[in-house]
Amino acid sequence: MTGLEKILAEHLERRAFIYARQSTPAQVIHHRSSTERQIGLADRASELGWSSNLIDVVTDDLGQSGRYVEGREGFQRLASEMTMGRVGAVFSLDASRLARSSADWHRLLEIAALTKTLLVDEQNVYDPRDANDRLVLGMKGTMADFELVWLRQRMEGGRWHLARKGAYRFRPAAGYVHEDDESARLVFDPDEEVQRAIRLVFERYRVGGTLDDVVGHFVRNQIRFPARYGTRLEWGRLNHSRAHAVLTNPIYTGAYVFGRMRGETILDGGRRRRRVKELPMESWPVTIRDAHPAYISWEEFLANQKRMAENGARRRDNAARGAAREGHALLQGLLLCGRCGGRIKVRYGGTNGRRAVYWCDRLMTECLTEKPCVAIGARNLEEPIVSILLAVLTREQLLDAMRVVELVEEQDASVDRQWQLRLERARYDAKRAERQFDACEPENRVVARTLERRWNEKLIEVETLDREYAAFKDKRRLELSDMDRQRVLQLATDLPRLWRAASTTDRDRKLLLRGLIKDISVRPIDVPRSTLQTQVLWHTGAVTDVEIDPIGQGSPRRPIQYRVGNTRIVAIEATDRRAK
Repeated sequence: MTGLEKILAEHLERRAFIYARQSTPAQVIHHRSSTERQIGLADRASELGWSSNLIDVVTDDLGQSGRYVEGREGFQRLASEMTMGRVGAVFSLDASRLARSSADWHRLLEIAALTKTLLVDEQNVYDPRDANDRLVLGMKGTMADFELVWLRQRMEGGRWHLARKGAYRFRPAAGYVHEDDESARLVFDPDEEVQRAIRLVFERYRVGGTLDDVVGHFVRNQIRFPARYGTRLEWGRLNHSRAHAVLTNPIYTGAYVFGRMRGETILDGGRRRRRVKELPMESWPVTIRDAHPAYISWEEFLANQKRMAENGARRRDNAARGAAREGHALLQGLLLCGRCGGRIKVRYGGTNGRRAVYWCDRLMTECLTEKPCVAIGARNLEEPIVSILLAVLTREQLLDAMRVVELVEEQDASVDRQWQLRLERARYDAKRAERQFDACEPENRVVARTLERRWNEKLIEVETLDREYAAFKDKRRLELSDMDRQRVLQLATDLPRLWRAASTTDRDRKLLLRGLIKDISVRPIDVPRSTLQTQVLWHTGAVTDVEIDPIGQGSPRRPIQYRVGNTRIVAIEATDRRAK
């Protein structure tokens, strides 16, 4: 060892710290020789003149990364002792043991130079106050810092090479498993109950269109949702985050996607924090279509993303339509301002919030006008639109009502199938426990008692599940009778009665409106007379021009007059959803 002349009496009078660190717990277990070498530097300190009572071996950071100071209690204690001038020398195998960050390393060198602390490794003794030693130590710290970068680049290069071929293995999402132990190709989970649970998420979202509806459907029908950890399958409750993860994951389209998330380190309250950010679809580095079996098509996936974006929290520019909610303003999310082009908002007031006003003040907030673009009572605008809708939906155009019946039956059949699969699994587990008990030698009571208890527990689970299923069927009938089908068809042909029915909620009415109408443009006109020019854009691409008179908050007792083309119509009071 060179540089022994740098060790002075004042250094030997202070403490010698032996700093040992391994980056991961796995290294501590499998690379014991490195740990032994680091702790063995205590013998080197004794040989250099430090008494045993002045030698401290710091092992607090075994299993901790040296990339950051946070979380390394041993390093922080060492730096604190150095700052107070109690350390004569710090022993470490190399600079990378003390720090993998150039900033932390140079900060340590600065403290060591001010407190006359030596840095010692297996080959040399360094004095940070010496210019040449400081240069060498600085280079060692820089190399230790960039060593991680080089290692990461080599590993990342190999990983991306496999990913671009679709051969990099990652943990599959619920509903998929790897084809074999070596291949990265995915196949459907062999468990039928798992497959049905995944498919039911997409089926329900097609009908309800919101995460709340999907989660509520699973909860109301007591349907479990799977999570697979290796070969272990666990069942739990579906929540919003899990439903969102399924609907936004392109893996269910049969696509192999890699690089959808990007990690970044940020400062949060003065502390480093790792954050994972989702990249937009056009920035995904690797997308391989039709790489494995699909639950849904790519087009349905894109439609789901668009729907979720529209259902999200309303932005400041009101560009999003928002989900159909329980408020009684039926045209919420459908109205566009003919003056500024923004979405028209809804304001509720009056007793219990029963008075709704459609309101747009975008130009007024930007100081471009002194009055709002649109301010009209909800009833004045809704009744003409609803009247047109009910007039358009004639008996001939409602022949798809039978499809509604089929859809209801399909939904109920899916729920019943989930229950049957769950019961089948419970009965299989009970039979398996019975076979295990039968295979045990009767004389081996130590094992037989355990197997018998397990068998009894499985039988109790089957009995409990049978009772829950019977109670569920009594609470909710899963089959539609012929009379039920006829009632649905008759009600569909009498849409005004269905619209006014007490069982029809405002959210149901909004969903019906959104299913037929894409957007409604509204523009107040003052000349030659005060009127409201409205254009209804249907999903078919057709446009209906409606001229509504009068403009204002209106009176609930006064019928609304409007014009479609050259025909002036008085809105029929029976179309009001609040009619008795």
